[in-house]
Amino acid sequence: MRTILFRKEAEADLRSIIAYYEDVAPEAIPNILSDIYRSIDQLVRYPHSGMRVTGRPFRRIVTIKYHFKLAYEVGEDRIVILGVFRYQDREA
Repeated sequence: MRTILFRKEAEADLRSIIAYYEDVAPEAIPNILSDIYRSIDQLVRYPHSGMRVTGRPFRRIVTIKYHFKLAYEVGEDRIVILGVFRYQDREA
């Protein structure tokens, strides 16, 4: 089984998501994090399930409920989460 690692940027993305929702809808935070971690759990089981990003060395997956986009790289023994962001915010 592959280990999940977060780049510093991905950790910062998660902190930003939490900070934003603390102001606008704090009750949604547990559901949002659950949605994100459900997609990460999927990657542990099926690491190549995300779409390849044309011209980039990584893949992406979109969470089911809140449509956050996770950019990630698959290694032999690990999956590195590169970024976590709202689907419409950044190109990846």
